[in-house]
Amino acid sequence: MKFLKILLTLIILFFLFVGVRAISSKYATTETVPTNVEGITFEPAQEVVPEVKKMSHVKTPENVRGIYVSANSFLYKPFLEKLDSLLDTTTINTIVVDIKDAPGTIDYDIGMDTPCVKGLISNEDLRAKLDYYHQKNIYVIARIAVLRDECFVKQYPELAAVKADGTPWRDGKGHYWLSPHEVTTAKYIADISKAVYESGFDEIQLDYVRYPSDGQMNLLKYEYSENINASSTNEMKRRATLKNFVGIIRGELGDIPLSADVFGMVLTNTDDLTIGQHLDDFAENVDYISGMIYPSHFPNGWNGIKDANRSPYQIIYDSTQQGLVRLNAKYGTSTANRLMRPWLQDFSIYGVVYNAPEVKAQIKALDDLGVKSYLLWNASNRYTPGVMERI
Repeated sequence: MKFLKILLTLIILFFLFVGVRAISSKYATTETVPTNVEGITFEPAQEVVPEVKKMSHVKTPENVRGIYVSANSFLYKPFLEKLDSLLDTTTINTIVVDIKDAPGTIDYDIGMDTPCVKGLISNEDLRAKLDYYHQKNIYVIARIAVLRDECFVKQYPELAAVKADGTPWRDGKGHYWLSPHEVTTAKYIADISKAVYESGFDEIQLDYVRYPSDGQMNLLKYEYSENINASSTNEMKRRATLKNFVGIIRGELGDIPLSADVFGMVLTNTDDLTIGQHLDDFAENVDYISGMIYPSHFPNGWNGIKDANRSPYQIIYDSTQQGLVRLNAKYGTSTANRLMRPWLQDFSIYGVVYNAPEVKAQIKALDDLGVKSYLLWNASNRYTPGVMERI
């Protein structure tokens, strides 16, 4: 009798075990849970992708008053503390920050896959930085060194400015350049610009958007866009190639604010200075033109001015006026004044010291011409006190 009870118990346990296995096997599919149990619906698990915050932008100020900030300074806490003080106590409303430097490297993670990104800070941290300045209502411009580039040339030597034998050409300081006739290069710059804008920068500023100007120029093989008439002069070919290059970028960027740095004498010369830069061509494709009209960069005797570096007011006045006359003829006064947003000299060089009076004299020259926007350049980011203090 005792044996039968034990046998019965074992039989019951066996059938219980088989039943549980049967129930388990019913749901042993690729889904780990039933999709419907007693009226409750379960959705299959999905990978959660973090949503990237869409950045807001500060509208371009009517009158831009800006300073240049290098990539290193933008990451250096002691400088940023000084910058905060400067922004809080002056009328500065704009900063121009290096994004792609002349060696071709991109210092921050801009959310773009390219071997030339150093990624010194994450894209998330970059967005947080820009959001911080936006809360202060500061307009942030991304400066992109376009055609002087070592990193991209080494990755894609077929895009380089070359010598007659096809090897990369280097300027007098050993720097590599990209050739402006390459559509691929224009689209690369446009891709960087779009990524930068999506990361929170408010405007794109193109620098080094020209043919080289120094070194063994006789060894440089000038290459031009394919659609240029073969009978055109070399100057016409350079101008057309550069205009086409900037035009591609403009077309890719759509309504994103776009500006360009040009040699100071582009405002005054009617030729292309052998570098392809011409005022009329840039005016058609950018929103703002920043002529680098540093008095120290004009030759003595220019326009009858004996000592250019010691004549900040006159150099700025005369060069800007000549540029305005040309733009006025084509676009009218208000558009010409809006287009003009020059770089001014806030640095000492060649034995001539620039303090507040010299910097203010340049600003006054612009003001006397009706030009209210300007940018101050100092490569070391040491700006002269007493220039833009709030009253």
